[in-house]
Amino acid sequence: EPHESERAGRFVRQAKTECGIHTRTTSAGSPHGGALVDLMVKDAGKAKELVNSCVKTVELNERQACDVFCLLHGAFSPLKGFMDETAYNSVVKDMRLPEKQLFGLPVTFDMTDISGFKQGDKLLLKWKGEDVA
Repeated sequence: EPHESERAGRFVRQAKTECGIHTRTTSAGSPHGGALVDLMVKDAGKAKELVNSCVKTVELNERQACDVFCLLHGAFSPLKGFMDETAYNSVVKDMRLPEKQLFGLPVTFDMTDISGFKQGDKLLLKWKGEDVA
């Protein structure tokens, strides 16, 4: 009979193959890719410098903002930004990043109109008027 906390879904059983003992654990394990990617800029001076270096501003829609926040806070670890074409094709074809890590969701920055942008432009991304990235 499972313990009450296991029935509530608060614990995960891990089999210890050496002697068949099951152990309760609350450990979340390590982040996907081995390290949590934190892209937040904590230094106000560095943040201001980055904002000033941007040549264009883009107001994010809700979907884009969600992806940006996931990237910033490490929810898409090990990604350090939106996928390039190589990573995108690898994920779509094999459900793996080029480094062979399992990753089934292509993470791209979709824009309906790219006129006026050129490769290498630094963009200031805003959500509801606030600087985000």
